[in-house]
Amino acid sequence: MRRFASALIVVSSLAVCWAEVAPVLEVCSRDDPNLGECIMKVVDKIRPNIANGDYGGGRTAPKLDPFAIDKVDIDHGPSFRAKLRNVTIDGFSKFVLKKVRSDLPNQRFLISATVPSCFVKGKYELNMNILLLKINGKGDFNLTLDNTQVNMMIQYYLEQKGDKKFLKFRPVELKIKFDKAKFYLKNLFGGDPALEEIGNQAINANPHLLLDEVKPAIKEKLKESLTFISNSVVEGAEEDELLPRKKT
Repeated sequence: MRRFASALIVVSSLAVCWAEVAPVLEVCSRDDPNLGECIMKVVDKIRPNIANGDYGGGRTAPKLDPFAIDKVDIDHGPSFRAKLRNVTIDGFSKFVLKKVRSDLPNQRFLISATVPSCFVKGKYELNMNILLLKINGKGDFNLTLDNTQVNMMIQYYLEQKGDKKFLKFRPVELKIKFDKAKFYLKNLFGGDPALEEIGNQAINANPHLLLDEVKPAIKEKLKESLTFISNSVVEGAEEDELLPRKKT
């Protein structure tokens, strides 16, 4: 019983401490005619916090840079099977916001961004067919992605707790379009240097064949992380605290 009481006190204390806007955030007035631009400035200011996951006052969230994916398993039958392990993606926090459009009547924000460059690395196991070539291998891989386009819709809702309404985000809706991509898979065909080079050339002749197979899994992991980060940053804050009306 004492342990339960102690735990309750700790949880209550955290709730009180977090019942405010994250220390690093600057709020934007909902009445600002340039609300989208204000949000862009706030995001640019907290870019280091987005990267390292520290939002001040003991408030933390998963890091966006490097972004980690423990495992990805894809099985489309004999023509394509892949396993990825211990994947890290560097460069997501270097995104460039192109546009933020607010739609407050529908409690949502539409965001367009570009990620200039990302470097992906990890372990792979692959069996795939490219035309008449059957590619297989197991080992380390890396992938360079340039000029990735990202479009998001972030929608929030209000959760009633007592006499307060706290702002929370629904799962992020995300669209990703990869532009330039280059793979390097070590140890293709058992590590035969000549065949490894041929295999990588075949993959990079049309890298989107492989990229489109792993894209849904990467996208899903990123959606989960972005949703969790968004809710961690605003936890314990009300709508009027995050988007106050302009004082008259």
